[in-house]
Amino acid sequence: MSRPSKISIVEVLRGLAVTAVCFAHFAKPVGTAGHFTGMFNSMEFYFKFSVHVFFVISGFVIPYSMHMSKYTIKDYLRFIAKRFLRLHPPYLIALIFTLIIAALSYNYRGLPNPETPLSVLKSLFFMHAPTTNPVFWTLKIEAQFYIFIGLFFAVLQKYPRTALLIAAPILLFLSQTDAVLYLDMLNWIPFFLIGIVGYLIYIKTENLSFEYGMMAALIAFSFIFYGFGEALAGLGTTVLMLYYKGSVNSVFSFLGEISYSLYLIHFPIGIKFINLVQRYVAPELNWLLFILAFIISLLCAWAFWRFIEKPSAKLSKMVKYVRAK
Repeated sequence: MSRPSKISIVEVLRGLAVTAVCFAHFAKPVGTAGHFTGMFNSMEFYFKFSVHVFFVISGFVIPYSMHMSKYTIKDYLRFIAKRFLRLHPPYLIALIFTLIIAALSYNYRGLPNPETPLSVLKSLFFMHAPTTNPVFWTLKIEAQFYIFIGLFFAVLQKYPRTALLIAAPILLFLSQTDAVLYLDMLNWIPFFLIGIVGYLIYIKTENLSFEYGMMAALIAFSFIFYGFGEALAGLGTTVLMLYYKGSVNSVFSFLGEISYSLYLIHFPIGIKFINLVQRYVAPELNWLLFILAFIISLLCAWAFWRFIEKPSAKLSKMVKYVRAK
């Protein structure tokens, strides 16, 4: 059975997830007073689970892309190069933008800038997230996952059930130990594994009892050790990627396409806008600041995607795997 090179519902899920991330962040400063405080507080709490959605998507889509590209272990360095070219240049531009915004903000308020040459150097390699753009922490997790999956996929491809049967219990055990202090990805490995098992279900058409059992075990593990919201995010994301065959919403597809750009820059733009304007308007208008912050972030993200992320994606596609050549 042939499979599409691109799963359309994934873009919708990314669009929904990045919108939820923006709403969760913008809801915090506007949820302190004025109208709709209960709604904003709920957004801040419930929409945080969208981060888990992103990790499940990565666990599903990255192996699927490697499968469709006929990846082998000989392509490991090419795979890392492709991910680097796709994600790092936009990140560096967003980092520079963030540091400029931070410097202007601290200087305007007469406060010392907490960023140092060392912290900036660490930021270049995802080892530090500036206080003015804390969302960068997830990029470190994703980078670690790429290093891991590039190696693990070679085994998963040949011996999928054996690889999972051995690796999953070890990784899940480590996720509950102090090992997470040294390898951040381990704290989120259940959600990457949920995506990986979802990928295996997607490419197979029969005899899926092991895969379904593994999926049930991972969801149960997520519920017991993380919580109901986390487990639901993992299950819901996977079910939609596996079984949704209907039409997709063009708005959320577009949001999904620019989701990385929006994720990178929404915090310094939206939060700074709210903090700057909030002091001049009545608390009753906080809801309007929330909407305007999202619209402004969206417009800036589109420009960022058009002129920075899109060229970076083209560079990534120029790197070909051995079999593809």
